[in-house]
Amino acid sequence: MIRISWGTTRFVVLVGTVAIKMVRPRPLWVLRRLARYLITGVAPKRLLAYADNPLESAAKHLFAGVAVNRREYRLWQEFPHHFMVPTLYSLRGIVNIQMRGQAISEEELALSHPFRSSLKGMTPDAIGDMVKAMNFCRYEGHICLLDYGSEDTFALFSQPEIQHHMAA
Repeated sequence: MIRISWGTTRFVVLVGTVAIKMVRPRPLWVLRRLARYLITGVAPKRLLAYADNPLESAAKHLFAGVAVNRREYRLWQEFPHHFMVPTLYSLRGIVNIQMRGQAISEEELALSHPFRSSLKGMTPDAIGDMVKAMNFCRYEGHICLLDYGSEDTFALFSQPEIQHHMAA
């Protein structure tokens, strides 16, 4: 059975034992935001999330899925841990192939968060999406992170104290 879903930056095709994550460009969103900026002269906060220049930000947003796929593949390559679902392959960030797990509930994540102790004392902004069940799954009998391509996640796992804790 094949299932298709989408997020902000990627389409995900679930087939068999893999998840295929493909870039989801959003040209209409970018054009609408740019038009609003050109008419009002005020760039929305979300448009400027990628860069200070509205045009550069729009281009980065349009291809944000490529950056997300690349970060996810890089994070798996640099920090392959037991708490992440393996990202097997990336075609220049356009398509990632990842192993597939089973969805979990918020309750399951609350009971068995794979790195809860690493997140203690961190601000909600620093934690990002690390407390949302939709970013985790059950893989090979463990709760694992399946969506780890965001800038916040990459920054979190790049911190020496997190790396040290994860290696333990």
